[in-house]
Amino acid sequence: MISTKYDSVRKLWSGADDPSALFHENVTIGRAVLYLLNLNPAKICQVSADDGSTRTNGEIYQATLNIALNLQKRGCSKGDVVGFVCRNSHNLTPAFLAAQFLGAPTNAVDVAFSKDEIAHMFKTTGPKFVFCDDDVARTVQKALLEIESSATIIVLGQKMGNFTHIDDLLDDKGNQMEIMKLLLYPPEVDEKSCSAIICSSGTTGPAKGVAISHESLQLMFCRPVMSSFVEPNDSMFCFSSLYWLSGYTAMFMSFFLGIQRIITTKPFSPEWLIAVVNDYKVAVLMTAPAHAAQLVNSPALKKDSLEGLKTYMCGGSLVSKELSDKIRPYVCNGMFTVGYGMTEAGGISAQFLPSSKASVGNLAAGCVAKIIDEDGKQLGPGESGEICVKTRTQFLGYYNNPKATKETLDKEGWIHTGDLGYFDDDGLLFISGRKKEILKYNNFHVTPSEIEEILESHPGISQAAVVGIPDPVFTDLPAAVVVQRNGTSVTEEELLKLVEKSVPDYKKLRGGVYFVDDFPMTPSGKIRKPKVKELAISLYNAKQAHKL
Repeated sequence: MISTKYDSVRKLWSGADDPSALFHENVTIGRAVLYLLNLNPAKICQVSADDGSTRTNGEIYQATLNIALNLQKRGCSKGDVVGFVCRNSHNLTPAFLAAQFLGAPTNAVDVAFSKDEIAHMFKTTGPKFVFCDDDVARTVQKALLEIESSATIIVLGQKMGNFTHIDDLLDDKGNQMEIMKLLLYPPEVDEKSCSAIICSSGTTGPAKGVAISHESLQLMFCRPVMSSFVEPNDSMFCFSSLYWLSGYTAMFMSFFLGIQRIITTKPFSPEWLIAVVNDYKVAVLMTAPAHAAQLVNSPALKKDSLEGLKTYMCGGSLVSKELSDKIRPYVCNGMFTVGYGMTEAGGISAQFLPSSKASVGNLAAGCVAKIIDEDGKQLGPGESGEICVKTRTQFLGYYNNPKATKETLDKEGWIHTGDLGYFDDDGLLFISGRKKEILKYNNFHVTPSEIEEILESHPGISQAAVVGIPDPVFTDLPAAVVVQRNGTSVTEEELLKLVEKSVPDYKKLRGGVYFVDDFPMTPSGKIRKPKVKELAISLYNAKQAHKL
């Protein structure tokens, strides 16, 4: 029975003991995966739902070594960052594993990112090589030129003039002796070696790079307990690209569990999810809550649409009890699991079984938590405050950003999640709100300050505050409350268009724009965002009621 223990003297909650890592800490996670692939070379490990094509363990194994060797010949060494701007395709997997094998940290951004967002992230991480899909190659090239990067771009998909193509790295002419040498003398790492730099937004500002070690990734995804829920011929599916921690989860869990991973380059839709789940008899499904909400509200979802699932894992943002109660009856032959965690910490808690309570369950194995008030005082059961955790899978820090690291990871090793919550007397964890300002629309991070700057660039706006309108499907609908300059004229439509032309689709002001005379302020002159949010919600609700 999974349970959370409470130490009433120290006011600390803890999960069960964490199992030891399967591989030695000197082994890169890429090398660990290659070992597992080579145990059963003929087994199909990857299937594309786009066209039904497959890859075996042996094919992924050989392709990974070919790419690793050719990357090494081009100057890729342990510690060099390798960037990715790719959808889930067959050739992405060996390219990614090759970097991991060489001890070269991987840093993936989403194909939906704008040139400026790509430039910001890659300026922070400084990749030496960047793998990207053909349709975003020009955008990536412009972003790298903007930051004066000489990184080599390697294209997946259609060949393009003046760009290196993935086929050039898959070439294995006369390389067997060199590959044997690579296998005999593989790069070694230690507990502080960075394996992945995963994008995450903190309380304010643009995306940061969360640096995670090889050992932490192994502890996250090599969970022997999971093998009791699956069989060797099972398959798992997740829409997430490697921009998301869930993308890493799907890839590595499929390898460590020895099951097939279904991939697609197509974006999420309820109809496509249902088709993939049924056509490929998916046993393990992973989605964000926004996708689960769209799925359960879709007319395409029938009573038997998800009956083949053994496990449906849902996480990435808050999963409401209402959503859990709606989706669970469709997972009639399996478990619907609600997960709570963050990229910086890994898994924090999980709710496996139906409950009358709207909790995120018991603490994960190896996790210790405390609840603190605004003064840092530790609180007891039933008292709400900021959730702070220590895990064996926690991050090394924000890549090249010691200041941001200190703001999240304190001197005692506690990660300050920025989430507010409490434990009840049964040790169940509840999320009551967010201390941090970052919004989430359809599981994408939206930074209010970025949109506020755009709005305040308009000559008719003196101040702007961007907040989230709670939405059962998309989590937050970005909305703006603005103060107009005296003697100027500006409309909501004008401001919506100003933002729309400057940001990606997921950052649009779907919650609307609202004009006020002034903002509620703190004594120190800061805008009271919670009060602004309350105002925006009331104005949004009034607008929606007026439409009816």
